[in-house]
Amino acid sequence: MHHDIAIIGAGLSGLYAARLLQQAGADYVVLEAAPRTGGRILSLGADGGRGGCDMGPSWFWPAYQPRMPALVRELGLRAFPQENAGALMWEESATECIRYEGGAPGDGSMRIHGGTAMLIEALAAEVPDERVLTGHRVTALRRTPNGVTVEASTETDPGVACDARVVICTLPPRLLAQSVVFDPPLPEDVRSSWTAVPTWMAGNAKFVAIYERAFWRDAGLSGEGRSRVGPLVEIHDASDEHGLAALTAFIGTPPQARMDAGDALQDAAIAQLVRLFGPAAQHPVACLIKDWATDPLVATTDDMQPLYAHPQYGRQTSPPGEWAGCLILGGTESAPTYGGYMEGALEAAETAVAAATCP
Repeated sequence: MHHDIAIIGAGLSGLYAARLLQQAGADYVVLEAAPRTGGRILSLGADGGRGGCDMGPSWFWPAYQPRMPALVRELGLRAFPQENAGALMWEESATECIRYEGGAPGDGSMRIHGGTAMLIEALAAEVPDERVLTGHRVTALRRTPNGVTVEASTETDPGVACDARVVICTLPPRLLAQSVVFDPPLPEDVRSSWTAVPTWMAGNAKFVAIYERAFWRDAGLSGEGRSRVGPLVEIHDASDEHGLAALTAFIGTPPQARMDAGDALQDAAIAQLVRLFGPAAQHPVACLIKDWATDPLVATTDDMQPLYAHPQYGRQTSPPGEWAGCLILGGTESAPTYGGYMEGALEAAETAVAAATCP
């Protein structure tokens, strides 16, 4: 097959780039390795199917991130402020929990009704089905006189090929450098610099406990919690107006220790919620865990070291030499300003589409 532009990855960056190209009447195709769209955006329900619990990105900040609120409005979605009314619980040790009546300071963060996956579903609805090929894992990029041949594999065909004038790659640079063959090879300094870029969320894991009701609010608690003990280090109220009652948390245990813990990790997480929020936390309707470090379409072995602070990403340039102009990085790690955020995914996609379509 042949298309003017090939997009690698159907996460937020890839689908937003596809939407921009669709609006411009361009010829493009999106190749996605997973059987679903969304990438690191994943919203689940109590049964593990589609639901309102965000296992990946959940928040955006309209006060200083203009693209996300604008896109939410354009797509006809609804957003609401993160709930933080009430006291915050701080766990200093396994036997010392401190209640702060001032609560967590509001930071202006917003969430999307129905989960962040609503954003993915709305974007996908604006892109024709035939333009998005899921289950197509890109294995090689080969430079040709007229552009790039993108090689991919599927469950039934290991030799799918697509010729394109230009490729927009929304994969994290580290994953691109380590999982895709380049012909001719990337310059070694480029490969090394891409491998050094941390993939946001790749070393992280989220835990969600779903309840019949938001019982913590009865006690004047916000559902916000912080801990020096763990395994949960940062906890938030993940409830919404549709009746979902849930607590969501980031797991502070390093990736290898999480894998070694197995089912004991969930038991330890519930025990911690009981310490922080009381005995009603002992009986969740369901628990969900998403460990991004074990997802081969997101993480590499270099991501086994968790990130404890937001990296300073900055603009990741396209490779020089023979790859100049025909391969453009367009994922959130490549965003000039908001790398690692959903805003950055949109920013990087806009920048990549502009470069791919300029005369």
